[in-house]
Amino acid sequence: MIILVNPRATRPENRRFPLSVMAIGAALPSDVNWKIVDGNLPGIDAFSVIAGHIEQAAAEGDPVRSIAMTVMPGPQLVSAVPLAKAIKQRYPDIPMIWGGNFGSLYPQPVLNAPYVDWVVQGQGEETFLELLEAIAGRRDPKTVAGIAFRQEDGSHWIGPERVWKGPGELPAPPYHRIDVGQYLRPTILGHRSGVYQASIGCPYGCNFCGVISVFGRREKVQQPERTAEHLRYLVQHHGMDSVHFYDNNFFLNEAHAQEVARTMKPLGLRWWCEARVDALCRFSDATWRALREAGLFMVFCGAESGSDEVLERMNKGITTEQILMTAAKTREHGIIPEFSFIFGDPERPEQEMENTFSFIRRLKAINPDMELISYFFTPTPQRRQTYGGVDAHAGTPDTLEEWIEPEWVAWMTHEDPRLPWFAQKLRTRAQDFDLVLKSRFPSVHDRKTRDWGKLLGKAAAWWRWRQEIYDDPRLLRQIRRFARITPDDSQAYGHLRPASAPKPRRSPRMVLTG
Repeated sequence: MIILVNPRATRPENRRFPLSVMAIGAALPSDVNWKIVDGNLPGIDAFSVIAGHIEQAAAEGDPVRSIAMTVMPGPQLVSAVPLAKAIKQRYPDIPMIWGGNFGSLYPQPVLNAPYVDWVVQGQGEETFLELLEAIAGRRDPKTVAGIAFRQEDGSHWIGPERVWKGPGELPAPPYHRIDVGQYLRPTILGHRSGVYQASIGCPYGCNFCGVISVFGRREKVQQPERTAEHLRYLVQHHGMDSVHFYDNNFFLNEAHAQEVARTMKPLGLRWWCEARVDALCRFSDATWRALREAGLFMVFCGAESGSDEVLERMNKGITTEQILMTAAKTREHGIIPEFSFIFGDPERPEQEMENTFSFIRRLKAINPDMELISYFFTPTPQRRQTYGGVDAHAGTPDTLEEWIEPEWVAWMTHEDPRLPWFAQKLRTRAQDFDLVLKSRFPSVHDRKTRDWGKLLGKAAAWWRWRQEIYDDPRLLRQIRRFARITPDDSQAYGHLRPASAPKPRRSPRMVLTG
């Protein structure tokens, strides 16, 4: 028996398919028994469920051979650490395996934890199978690519990287092993929204992105027909009416986008995806129309900055003109664009922030429906130099216990990283700008503010937006507080944030490497 654990990462009402552990289960041989324990399900006590599976498996003569957790940075890490410790304390002889992005980015603190025995780095399907052979004593673990572990002398072995495969080369998601209906939840896309991933990796070289750190500059995409086949099953058998694609770069090129539109259209789904502005601005009007008719409702684009110089330093590979062109194209074809922007440039944080404010105003003038996703720069380990010449490991914790303290959760979620070059007054100004903008232009995502609050906020923000005055919008904060149907959901799916982030006891010792 293998137990695959998806530790809690969000509130139960925001749960989605546990795709990562589903993929590992699908790759296991047919004679291996396995179960998924999803900590995001309502009312679940993950430890009790896992303990129950362990006891039952032992009674049935199929003892648990390993417990494998997928662990992402942020709230999921906060859940995973005490859960792993509790399991290891009660069942010390069962190997504990961690996969997911946190261990891939920061293997050392994971290996410093006595309750984690093995780390799977990068793609896990084939690595996990080979690791099970090593755990069983049938293989030298040093011959398994993509794993890390503590050696007998306490030193850390970080194995070579595995050459990974695309989704089209792997088994289909095992929807029959989960209660699909529990995961089809209402979103802005529809009443029964699901999630899917049709590709792995990204071919671009943005030097602030964790995707590049884990996978390198590669992307493998399965054929749109296969994607449509899997989605068709969910539509026909479970009534799914919309889908959020997890791909970091959904369209390879215009020909691929046209094929996606052709295969998606018969499904009748409304969908969200992420795409590059340099690709989108080259699409013909016919391709834009085809995507809209195929159900594309919203597209997320990493804009990141309103400065071509900064975009070049980020190795982003796009221009501000392409961002503006994409905003115009989405307006013309009735598709809502989401643009993300980073605040906290290590070289000129205040100048860059003010420049980006001005650029966002230009985007809003071109497409008033544009949605802003803003966050603070958090140095992420890179294969090459990190954006801004920052040493991304300097000052970061050596233990998992420190990583799950509130200040480091705020770091991992980009909510409030305490960076020496980005003063509190600048973070506050960025937050005030965001509030003024989203009061003047209520977000399509906001279904938790009463209609009267949105109207009042729009009116109250009109003068501030017109005069470009963002500081200390007390009235807007009061309107938002009183008009909320429910309090702000700091664990909302897709944009996980800690409930609070008190000031850290010490600031990260970020080093500029030049």
